[in-house]
Amino acid sequence: MSLTRFRLLFCLLSVSLVVFMNACHEETPNKKPVERVLVIGNSITYHPSAPEIGWNHAWGMAASKPENDFFSILANSLKSYREDIQVIRQNVYPFERHFDTLNVEKYGELKDFGADLLIVRLGENVDTQKINGVNFSESLIHFVNYLKGSPESKVVITTTFWDNPVMNEQIRWAAEKEGWGLVDITYLSKNDENMALDEYENNGVARHPSDQGMAEIARLIWKGLPL
Repeated sequence: MSLTRFRLLFCLLSVSLVVFMNACHEETPNKKPVERVLVIGNSITYHPSAPEIGWNHAWGMAASKPENDFFSILANSLKSYREDIQVIRQNVYPFERHFDTLNVEKYGELKDFGADLLIVRLGENVDTQKINGVNFSESLIHFVNYLKGSPESKVVITTTFWDNPVMNEQIRWAAEKEGWGLVDITYLSKNDENMALDEYENNGVARHPSDQGMAEIARLIWKGLPL
């Protein structure tokens, strides 16, 4: 083969490759940005003032300041990703306690928010005596699917903060079945510095995440977000 013919063939192949790659790129839809984030959880996510147990604030329990709870830290990170992103939270403790009987339409306002990313951070308050098979998993899937803004909405769920093999099995089963992102935070409670043990007299409050623990929860969730 002459040098001229070789160069001509090389040029034709190069042009064909560029056309093919451009065509593939055009067929790939642009990734839809996350615009509305809903975080559901329990007292670690948000707890109103409860003076009877020595908690006199209204943010994630045991954080020293509102900006130090995991939700606020995570919300700031999300705003660095998209300045106009909407991020809201809701304590859904009633679901934990009554997952087997609760009418999820009670949370219609959260559904109307239209979240395209749902972050689930709960499980510690479930009565494990009520667990039968994967009944909590199925109730959680039903609840999450109700709250999602659309079938395409993304979901990320964490394990429990305190070690709870029964609930973590339920959480993992639901995540695997539905293809949710799963973030393991349970190991954090093995380090006492991640709890506010010396900051509150009430043991129930003091066992909640400290500022350090809150920051770690936020970091791990942020790392696991599909953005």
